[in-house]
Formats: sequence, C-alpha cells, structure tokens
Amino acid sequence: MNRSEARRLPALLGAVLRELRRAGNTSAAPPGPGPGADGSLYILLITIFYGCLAGALILAYTRSRKRESKHDPYHLYIERDWGPGGPAQAAEEGGPAEGQR
Repeated sequence: MNRSEARRLPALLGAVLRELRRAGNTSAAPPGPGPGADGSLYILLITIFYGCLAGALILAYTRSRKRESKHDPYHLYIERDWGPGGPAQAAEEGGPAEGQR
C-alpha cells in the first residue's frame, strides 16, 4: 500500500460514516417495542427452558425413588434378615438362627 492510498483510506471511511449517520437520522424508527424487548424475550425463554429442565429432573428423581420402595424384594430381605431380631442378631446373642431350627 503506498502513501496516497493510506491518505485516502481515512477520507473514505469518514465519508462512509457521514453517509451512515445521515441515513440513520432521516429514517423513521419502526413502530413497536423498544430495543430491549428482544433481550427480555430471550431471558424469558431461557428461564422457562431451565425451569422445565429442573422440573423434569425432579420428577424423574421422585419417580425413581418410588420404584425403589419398601416393597422391593431386596429391601424386604434386608429388613427381615438384617433388621432387629433377624438371624444376624440372634447369632450374636448366641441363640439359634431362623434357618437352623
């Protein structure tokens, strides 16, 4: 780039800037909501999305806990055999276990 082009570049950019300012001042603003309306809509949509996501996770967690209830055979086995008065406690006390009677 030679020196004459380097001098013309600021003049050209200045002319473009003046033209854009002149075109911006003469055009009427579009009717409707202000410039912040799109931002609030975006925040609202993101908030709704994360609210639904959190609700779905809570619902999935509570349903999984319901499936793992007290009526599960594994839990019944633990409660019967390892709870108070079960064979493990009877063996510690020296008494016969249920399976040895």
